[in-house]
Amino acid sequence: MINFKKEDIFLITGGSSGIGKATALKLVELGASVVISGRNIERLEEVKSQAVNPDCVFIEIKELLEDIGALPEWVKGIVKKYGKLKGLLPFAGVSNVRPLSLIDYEGSLEIMKIHYFVPLMLIKGFADRRVNTGDNCSVVVMSSIGRYVGEKGLTEYGAAKAALSSIVKNSANELHFKNIRVNAVSPGLIDTPLIYKTDETGKVFKRENIGQIGKAEYVANLVAFLVSDEAYWINGDDIIIDGGATLPNIFSKF
Repeated sequence: MINFKKEDIFLITGGSSGIGKATALKLVELGASVVISGRNIERLEEVKSQAVNPDCVFIEIKELLEDIGALPEWVKGIVKKYGKLKGLLPFAGVSNVRPLSLIDYEGSLEIMKIHYFVPLMLIKGFADRRVNTGDNCSVVVMSSIGRYVGEKGLTEYGAAKAALSSIVKNSANELHFKNIRVNAVSPGLIDTPLIYKTDETGKVFKRENIGQIGKAEYVANLVAFLVSDEAYWINGDDIIIDGGATLPNIFSKF
């Protein structure tokens, strides 16, 4: 059975909604403490209020793209306030659906910044022996099946997620001697704000033709296992959780 101690502290970026929020609530439910970061104080406070133990949820307002190079120092500052970290979950991200004809360098660079450079700098900070507990610590990055399958308009996003997943093998190899495991989770389509779009009238609706949709809680359950001591033999892996969406012809009967 998975369980944590209050002293097991996890830093979750993008913790105000979607998979980040679901993971924060799940970890607290299992006994851990979480530091959740985001840009919206109201949404972060809402997550805290929904936790089974709000006293184990700590809030940090942070614009991750403001100074990416300084993120390792920011992580160190988190540790000074709350204590050494058991795990790092860099889940902040954006979904930018654009066909090739609309892609430009600046926009592509922004996608790479949030999905590759930000997690890379956060992992660098977490790897510092003064930051982590050194006791079966864990990093889980949020990749996507978009790196495996081709979808119209997701060239930038898929490439960024592929670059993110490449961090896993290399950093896992480098950090295993520090008792730090590094894994990726690659979800399929999850019912989060990222799968909704707004039309020209301001109406918000789900994107069409996106197939089977999972819940954020499904992914949170997997993440909770991966950062637990029960998963000590899992390292350097990228685990797909997509309801079978990447299986050939799975939706042909619908």
